[in-house]
Amino acid sequence: MNYKKMTAALLIAAMAVPAGACSNKTEETEEQTSPEAVVTVENVETTAETTALSPETAETTAAPELSDLLYDPSSPYAVNPITGMQTMDPANEGQRSVAVVINNSHAAIPQRGISAADAIYEYQTEGGQTRLLAVFADVNTIPEIGSLRSARILSTDLAAGNNSVFIHFGRNARVPDHIASYGIDHIDGNSCSAGVYSSANYADGYVDLPNGLFFWRDATWKSQRAIEHTAVTDGRHILEAIEYNEISMTDNENNMLFNFVPGDSADIATGDPCDQINVYFSGTNPDALFVFDPLTGLYSKSEYGNPQIDETTGTQIAFTNVFVLYANIQPHGDTTIDAYLEDGGEGWYVSDGRVIPVTWTKNSPVDPIIVYNEAGEQVQVNRGRSYICIVDNDLQSQTTISAGARN
Repeated sequence: MNYKKMTAALLIAAMAVPAGACSNKTEETEEQTSPEAVVTVENVETTAETTALSPETAETTAAPELSDLLYDPSSPYAVNPITGMQTMDPANEGQRSVAVVINNSHAAIPQRGISAADAIYEYQTEGGQTRLLAVFADVNTIPEIGSLRSARILSTDLAAGNNSVFIHFGRNARVPDHIASYGIDHIDGNSCSAGVYSSANYADGYVDLPNGLFFWRDATWKSQRAIEHTAVTDGRHILEAIEYNEISMTDNENNMLFNFVPGDSADIATGDPCDQINVYFSGTNPDALFVFDPLTGLYSKSEYGNPQIDETTGTQIAFTNVFVLYANIQPHGDTTIDAYLEDGGEGWYVSDGRVIPVTWTKNSPVDPIIVYNEAGEQVQVNRGRSYICIVDNDLQSQTTISAGARN
């Protein structure tokens, strides 16, 4: 790992503080847009115990896996595989997650529903603009969410790595062949959108759409924004779309998003102080800023010079874990980019007011991202919500990390 290059980014300083039936076979083109456009489980230490027989017959009992220690049998809840927290409805155990593409241009903020996501990826599209991929372990927990945006190969691969059902609203021309090649389950809301509605018109907040239609344009946003910044849906409609398209929700692997540990991460405990990290994606998105609050143990996110707010809750989004993963990102030759995630790379893991350098791999579009510590072992990750930034290698040195005074 090129630590000299990574360290160049580390600044330790005082903190300044059309409507139709929805189908996966649809190849609707993307709409024209402008270029801008819990139960706490205590940390448990286990040791092998030797049975008191004879030296010849002594047997060793293996220590339980750390993932097993995330589970408290006295709790009625299941472990959420995206957060590692035991907060999930047990009826959702063994079910696939859902990943939703969210608009992140300045003209499309504030967004709705993002504070409820179990994890969020932020990644580059064309022109340096970023988009979000909001991941929910349980589709039933997704509130009204938007504004929705179109798919790129990069977002497709991030969703596929978690075996998530991929939800998007439109796509560019290269996405359908890529999805078909890897058998990625997805739903394109642009092909099954019902027009302009407002959930405020319905007593229970549910928009009763025509058969086969599961997405709509928000009436309020349509009066305030360009049309491409107005598409929404929610968990009930996404589930209806999944059932309509006969997509299986069974997850035979049910892998954790990261190597979550039940107590404090031993890796992050060795890190340098990190009270804020500012991630530079591009000249368009230069300030994905995360600031640590020692009272909550969370990093609150800002962008475009202001707190990033969920319009539904009125709150700033915040996360236990922040990952900055540098990737080989190159122009494709048209207006889009190519991200060679299979090349892996370097990065940072930030949590609990500290930061450590990491490396990461993703072996194929449908394989997960695996993050490693300096010893080449999977990094221990604190349980909680995560924000994962996928950033161009060439912009590594423009990420800045600052630390305030520590007692």
